[in-house]
Amino acid sequence: MNRTHSIAALALAVSTLAGCYNELDYIDHRDLKGTVRIPASLVTLDVVDAEDNLKTISGDPRALGPVYLGVYASIRYDLYDFPHPEIGPVLDASTDGNAYPYGGTTIGRFDWGCYQALKCKLVTGRYADYDEVLDFFSSDLETPILNDEGEEVTAGIELRERCYEINYLTGDAEVRFIGPLDFELKGDEWVAEVEILHTDFRKGVSVWGWVDMPSSTFDFRTCDPANGAQVFYYDENYIVGTNYTDVLNFPGRYIADGDIVAAEPAIIDDPDKAFDITLGLQINE
Repeated sequence: MNRTHSIAALALAVSTLAGCYNELDYIDHRDLKGTVRIPASLVTLDVVDAEDNLKTISGDPRALGPVYLGVYASIRYDLYDFPHPEIGPVLDASTDGNAYPYGGTTIGRFDWGCYQALKCKLVTGRYADYDEVLDFFSSDLETPILNDEGEEVTAGIELRERCYEINYLTGDAEVRFIGPLDFELKGDEWVAEVEILHTDFRKGVSVWGWVDMPSSTFDFRTCDPANGAQVFYYDENYIVGTNYTDVLNFPGRYIADGDIVAAEPAIIDDPDKAFDITLGLQINE
C-alpha cells in the first residue's frame, strides 16, 4: 500500500470510530425550564444603617440575594434543621458531605458595582437603572455610596460614567448589574422564570433551591471577597469578589439565619414539562 492509500485508510478508520460514539446515547443532557416563587411576606430585611439605627425593608426584591437552584438525586430532612440535598459519604466529621448536583443555575449573581464600597453588594437582575442602585443604598439602606474622594455619589449618570471609565465599556448592555429585572410581583408572590441548562437528567431528580438573604449590614455569605477580577486603576488595587464555587455542592455550609429555602423539591419525571417550585421556608436559628 502506498503512502496516499495509507493516509486514506487511516482517515476512514478514524471517521468510522468517531461515528460509533454518539454522546446523546450515553449522556442525557436536558434544559429544564420552570417557575420559582417566593412569598412576598418573606422578602423582608432588617438592616443597620451607617449610624447603627435599625430599620426594616419590606416588599422590595432588591433585598433578595442570589437564588441558587440545583438538580439533585433527592432531598432529605434529617441532615440539617432544614431540607437539604442528599449527600455523599462523610469521611470526616468536620467536613460536610458533597451533594453532587446534576446541574444548576442562579437567579441573579454577584457583580461589582464599579466602586470599592459595592464589592459583594450588588446582585444582577435587581436594578433597572443606575439611579435605582443609588436610591436603594442611600434611601433604603441609608448607607450612601461614596466615591474615591469620600463624597456621596448622588446621580446615576456619575455611577454610569464611572463604570464606563474604570471598565473601559461602551454601552449599558455591558454593565451586568443594570438591566431587566428577574422577579415580578404576581399577587402575593415574587415570581421568576428560570432555565437550568445542560442538566445531566435522571428520571425522578429533585430541583431544590434557596435564597442567600443579606445580613443586617447587607453582606452575603456566598460572596467570596478574596476572589474575582482584580482592579488596577491608578492608585486602586483590590479584588472585587465573586460567588464561592462550591455553593451547590455544599449548601449546608452557607445557609444561615434569614435565608429562604424550598420546603419541598420539584420532582422531575418529564424534562420537557416545566416545573414549579416555591422557596417558602425561612430559616430562624
